[in-house]
Amino acid sequence: MRLFQTATASFLSLSLIAAPVYSQSIDRAAALIREQDIRADITFLASDELAGRNTTSREDRIATEYIAAEFMRLGLKPMGDNGTYFQNMDIVSGEVDKENTAMTATIDGADHRYQFSQDFQWVRQSLRPGKVCGPVVFAGYGIDAPEYGYNDFANIDVKGKIALIFIREPQANDAASKFMGALDTYHAFQWQKLEELRKRGAAGILLVQDRLPRVIKPIPPTSPRPASTTSYALAGEMWDIPAFLVKREIADQLLAPSGKKTDDLQAAIDRTLQPASLEIPQSSVCMTKALTGLETRQGRNVIALLEGSNPKLKSQTIIVTAHHDHMGVSDGHIYHGADDNASGVAGILGVARALVHGNIRPKRSVLFISYDAEERIFLGSYFYVTHPVVPINQTVATVNLDMIGRDENDANWPTPVDHNSNMVNVLGTRYNPALRRVIDRENKTEKLKLDYKMDAVDPDSLWSRSDHFWFATMHIPQVEFQTGLHPDYHTENDSADRINYPKTTRIVRLVFRSVADLADSNETIPFIAAGAPVAPEQ
Repeated sequence: MRLFQTATASFLSLSLIAAPVYSQSIDRAAALIREQDIRADITFLASDELAGRNTTSREDRIATEYIAAEFMRLGLKPMGDNGTYFQNMDIVSGEVDKENTAMTATIDGADHRYQFSQDFQWVRQSLRPGKVCGPVVFAGYGIDAPEYGYNDFANIDVKGKIALIFIREPQANDAASKFMGALDTYHAFQWQKLEELRKRGAAGILLVQDRLPRVIKPIPPTSPRPASTTSYALAGEMWDIPAFLVKREIADQLLAPSGKKTDDLQAAIDRTLQPASLEIPQSSVCMTKALTGLETRQGRNVIALLEGSNPKLKSQTIIVTAHHDHMGVSDGHIYHGADDNASGVAGILGVARALVHGNIRPKRSVLFISYDAEERIFLGSYFYVTHPVVPINQTVATVNLDMIGRDENDANWPTPVDHNSNMVNVLGTRYNPALRRVIDRENKTEKLKLDYKMDAVDPDSLWSRSDHFWFATMHIPQVEFQTGLHPDYHTENDSADRINYPKTTRIVRLVFRSVADLADSNETIPFIAAGAPVAPEQ
């Protein structure tokens, strides 16, 4: 059996070498992306038998075996651990022990004890139990953004201290903001703030509840959404810092010895765009993280490489990604995850098949990654960017596919007459307008309606909610294709029979064309860290 597999792999590798003229093959290769193949991939991955592919579950591992087998069939180079297609990582699961998770403070010599859920709430973080104590320091928004000339840490040392910070970023919701207008930059999101403060040595983080909640219209689900209280985290250093969300009145208590209040500090920062960080020596806080049912299991990314054909350019890489995990089973409901994200996995497999079966050998290399634990706030993609298999500084761009199978039905956006049956959202080109030009150019053949609306207004914060996010924090060009939210999102009705297969097929063809264009180009894609979204070429 091993001899047969070796011979097959060798034959496929030779077929890759015998590539016809590149520019004459793209249309033929795109036609090899077939609706029946995409349907087959999604039907298998979203079947009852795969039980929603919950992170680290047996069914999740079956899904990764399926993806790896397809990469092997194509003769792609395994880029995982020990010559396999699998990049392994330890993932911890457990539940918050509400009785013993605690927050206390000493303010001007007086002791205070706060109530879980009433005064403070749990924020996503590592699942390492423990207790930290330290003096409180107010650190503004917890942001260091040199591209905007703004740094909350310029005149403050947070090492060993409890950092009190605002959520989001200065001048949020202000269309005239020096940041990115009313659009949140990557600095605004708490998963980035936690990492920033962890790296600076803070002992703990208290995020201040926002003054006014964001106006987001809820999407009524067609069936119950998961009710599990289980938390997941990487076993390593990611977010390994206690973090609680506190009410503004609690933050004002901690600030009282300084004579400052949250509303005044926030208004001053937003008005002047100048940090107002300060020590509060008469305030100290202790934070206790308690958990139950802790268990460490193995998750894994699936990674494969199509090596570029140009001796000089093959060290540069285009990364094509999706996530294979979903929500599993909860209260007897199977969360099939056909759109989220069997559709994306079918997409990256479709791109890989078109490149190989179409004998397309671009100059640059193309790396395919199927991530684990995206539903747990992108654990697999964080693990990858901190354990890359190709140099991060040689990554030209990453193209992420997450939910490319449905027609958008989101109360935050008007629904057109065609019910979005020909539309795909493209997110992230606000940082990478050169990527938008490539996608627009390649879409002249597929003629999809490309919707860039979330590069200007993003009420659901969808740009920040998938695996491309970590690449943006590293100033690596990134873009996501997705077809928007709908009432079946994270319900048992996200099933294979509800996918718009003709549209999904055309989206995958567009992604293939865009990836082939990028991979065969000498063009550098700049990451534009500051400034307003760039208008498309006319």
